[in-house]
Amino acid sequence: MAKGAGKWQANNRKGVSTKLGKQGTRPLRHQRSGDPSMAYIVDPLSAPTVLWAQRFFKKVLPHGQESMPIHLGPKEGWRTEAKLAVRSGPDGKPLIGLFAPGTHDVVSLNDCPAHHPAINAALRLVGKTCAEAAIRGFDEARNEGDLRYLKLDVHRRTELVQLTLVWHAASAAEAGVPLRRLVKRLLRAASWHSIWANFHPAVKHVSRILSHEQESWQRLAGCRRVLHERLKTCSLPYKHPVLCFPPYVFRQANLTAFEAIVSSLRRFVPQGSRVVELYGGVGTIGLHLADLVSSLACSDENPHNKRCFEFTAARLPEELQQRLDYKSGDAASQAPTIAGADIVIVDPPRKGLDEEVVGALLQRGARGQCGRDRGADGPWRLLYVSCGFKALQRDIERLLAGGWSLKHVEGFVLFPGADHIETF
Repeated sequence: MAKGAGKWQANNRKGVSTKLGKQGTRPLRHQRSGDPSMAYIVDPLSAPTVLWAQRFFKKVLPHGQESMPIHLGPKEGWRTEAKLAVRSGPDGKPLIGLFAPGTHDVVSLNDCPAHHPAINAALRLVGKTCAEAAIRGFDEARNEGDLRYLKLDVHRRTELVQLTLVWHAASAAEAGVPLRRLVKRLLRAASWHSIWANFHPAVKHVSRILSHEQESWQRLAGCRRVLHERLKTCSLPYKHPVLCFPPYVFRQANLTAFEAIVSSLRRFVPQGSRVVELYGGVGTIGLHLADLVSSLACSDENPHNKRCFEFTAARLPEELQQRLDYKSGDAASQAPTIAGADIVIVDPPRKGLDEEVVGALLQRGARGQCGRDRGADGPWRLLYVSCGFKALQRDIERLLAGGWSLKHVEGFVLFPGADHIETF
């Protein structure tokens, strides 16, 4: 478990639970000037999107649930995965941080309180080493430079960092001496689980942080085994799955808090359910439902995820392995599988559900809790994990108009300080 993890406790605000960490008696640092991730750190529940979500669900929730409970974890040290821009600073040295909202101006992050301490230590080391090795931050105006972005993933048990250097080159050969020099100097410190390069020579107008082609990735140093994590606070009747998080797959930025979402989801999957999970990633949710399902069909568009899922599934008890299947393909291509499910689980990106997924849900209708027999064809329950509230509101309104009904909602402030809320 990451530093700062503790027990969920209720506070004195209605419908809110908080998680008190090891630093619970230490006064919280106030908002740092210019850091967009800390704008609401003094009171994360005052963020506009949190208030917007509360107002919306107050209108659409059934009378049996008067308000949306909101879970708030530690305000500091929670981020165990970070993607940061590297740009050329005014002094010619690389500037590492986040883009200011609505711009490509980098706000430098020095000892960000949201970051796990291992990330802050790694950033200090990378910044210092880049300056010593004469590494150039990316210059968007000229479309030139060396280092475009950093991706840092903390292994929570050892606190070692899996570091990805997103390099403005097509290959290691093109990156040449500067990349080799930087890695050699970084390896003087014992901070690293592994160091990877992602070669990404795209022009300045390409918004993707990473190049997704398989040949763009290269492990440069460190552990040959990919980073593994277990969600140990999620209560299971079998040994916790060993999740695989190499740098080229999605990992939740606040993995410790996401464990609470997975635990909540388990309460809504009856024994023996046929489950279809879309946008499934490496199986972070589905692999923790193996004892509850009669079948689980998980899918995601990232082709690397299937191998990670199968690695984890192969280490589960054999009787559970037989229930699990994984398909590589985007949610739109997998939408027809919805017809054979009792329960559909979705955890889409911020843009929300693909049109084909909404169409399949509306076509099948909703049974059981929405007025049809649970024995009829089509899903009778949808479990929607959202990280983009605007899209969630749009999708809910369409589903309600199409015959679905809203039965339960919980909010999770996974990124305290930011204007954001995740809902289930």
